[in-house]
Amino acid sequence: MNILLGDISSYKAISVAKFIRENYSDFKIYSFDSRSFTNDFHTKYVDKNFVIEDLGFDSFIDIIDTYKIDFFIPVINESLARFWKNKNKFKNTLNYLGEFSTYQILNDKLQLHELAKDLKILVPEKYKSLKQAIIPFVVKPNDLSSAKGVIYINQAKDIPISINTNTSIIQQYVKGTGVGYSFYCKNGRIMDGYGHKRLAEYPVSGGSSTYREHYQDERMNEMASKIVKHLNFSGFAMFEFLLTDSNKLYLLEVNPRIWGSINQGMVNGTNYFKEIFGTQKTKIKKKKNHVKTYIGPVIYISLVNYLFKMNFKPVFIFFKNIFNNVPDVNFIYDPKGYLSTIIRKLTS
Repeated sequence: MNILLGDISSYKAISVAKFIRENYSDFKIYSFDSRSFTNDFHTKYVDKNFVIEDLGFDSFIDIIDTYKIDFFIPVINESLARFWKNKNKFKNTLNYLGEFSTYQILNDKLQLHELAKDLKILVPEKYKSLKQAIIPFVVKPNDLSSAKGVIYINQAKDIPISINTNTSIIQQYVKGTGVGYSFYCKNGRIMDGYGHKRLAEYPVSGGSSTYREHYQDERMNEMASKIVKHLNFSGFAMFEFLLTDSNKLYLLEVNPRIWGSINQGMVNGTNYFKEIFGTQKTKIKKKKNHVKTYIGPVIYISLVNYLFKMNFKPVFIFFKNIFNNVPDVNFIYDPKGYLSTIIRKLTS
């Protein structure tokens, strides 16, 4: 099998490349990125890297033809959407993905909110306007991930003058702990899902997960199953929830793609690719005592911010488990891959 994977300077792509290399040793892994530094700095887990600065279709079609690519796996949302929408141009390499319209519904917070309500799934209340909204509340762009563009309104002076309600959603702020349920889905059926809980984020006010642990809650599977079955969805997905102190579970959003915390499931024995690639040669052992994973070096910036906010719990948990924590990208074993994630961050 020949795989084309990217953006390879993303820690998500590196985690996937490492998993494939360790569990499907006979596969050839080709990677791509638009950043020229990846010519010299990219993970050791790929056989060959291509720098494609314009990300035009022709370059990818040429690579797919020349290197006989079986599976094309873009991990970044913006490029994935373009490729998925035009998946027929890339032969059969994107056939593990279903209808693009189902991706659009899951990726759009407004459409997802309405679908979840129709299916009787608990979601934060949606406000029609800033005037109607009750403080505290949150304003989110419809189709951006990783907390990009999110505004938290905690007092009247924080309220923006105006927003475009066609491209943003105004929601009730729900206080709780971030949890997620991730899987590959085929024709509306979830394959081998894995649940996780956020232990640290960056930004600490409510950003991306930087440190996580295993979390089991059958309700996450039930809610996610209702939605993907209704859509007959095929593809990767991570459903994000908030777990309140009263044990209520609110669906916040869905990442219908390979997600940032994918390494948490993989290092603990979940093979999200089994339905696509087939069973690996060496059986993956499910771990009874699930290890915690983190993004380095962002985790250290995150922990410093928690200290400034006098929130010592994430710091205590991280250093208590220091010898058992597993980084998404390991500097010792994959120094060029690790450096590529830092350069990516500094130059983006």
